[in-house]
Amino acid sequence: MKQRPYSSTMAGFTLIEIMLVVGIITVLMGSAIFMLTGNLEFAKEQRTRGDLQAIITQVRMFEMKSGGVQLTESQGLQALVGKGKGFEQMPKDPWGQDYKYKTDASSAKGFRVYSMGPDRKDDAGKGDDISSN
Repeated sequence: MKQRPYSSTMAGFTLIEIMLVVGIITVLMGSAIFMLTGNLEFAKEQRTRGDLQAIITQVRMFEMKSGGVQLTESQGLQALVGKGKGFEQMPKDPWGQDYKYKTDASSAKGFRVYSMGPDRKDDAGKGDDISSN
């Protein structure tokens, strides 16, 4: 007796079973992406805080090297850029904007370094801006 190549006794998956598995995987991937989007903004804020700490350290180093003379707003953070000055190039915040420097007598440091934040509007360190203070 000759055996058929595709008899009913052969095991396998039906199209319905395969589509069900693909559907479940799609739902799981969609929910994972949804859950990770909130973490992306948190990661950007944490990176900004790390950059601000590095910039503050370089401002302090500038003050020490210049004999206690404070960095002025007109010099800005570009005074920290160059060979042997702290940064080869000034980092940008995660939203692609430059960090801002302002002198601030009310601050214990005497200055404020901040990012304009996700809305990219300069609120002078307030609002959604991420500030060193």
